[in-house]
Amino acid sequence: MPSNTSPFALVLFLLIFAFIGFADSVYMTAVHYMGELPVCTVIEGCDVVAMSPYSTLGPIPVALLGVLFYALMLISSILWLDIRNSAIFGFLPLITIPAFGFSVWLVYIMFFEIEALCIYCLVSAASTTFIMLISIRLKRMA
Repeated sequence: MPSNTSPFALVLFLLIFAFIGFADSVYMTAVHYMGELPVCTVIEGCDVVAMSPYSTLGPIPVALLGVLFYALMLISSILWLDIRNSAIFGFLPLITIPAFGFSVWLVYIMFFEIEALCIYCLVSAASTTFIMLISIRLKRMA
């Protein structure tokens, strides 16, 4: 993104990536709780990843953690659009950087432990990466 990108444009990008990640995570969470397998159309292996022991942390599906993360990003974006207070940007990297680290770990697990790919997981990882980069940029602008 150009260095002169406005906070408004960055927040809109944040909102878009948060919505994509939220929809993706809601689908994977719903599939988990319905006891079904995700539909794999672009990349084969979604079912293998979804059924792996790495798809949950204890009884909690990893996708549900994504739902919560993306919901927080959606709320933060909408809140900023409403009140335009840049103080909102101060805490974002404290959440997005660890989320990015967790996402990198999950991608590593997918490639090297499970040895299968899940398009939904890759979309979530990409969304988290963009959200983290945008949050860092917004904090620097605040």
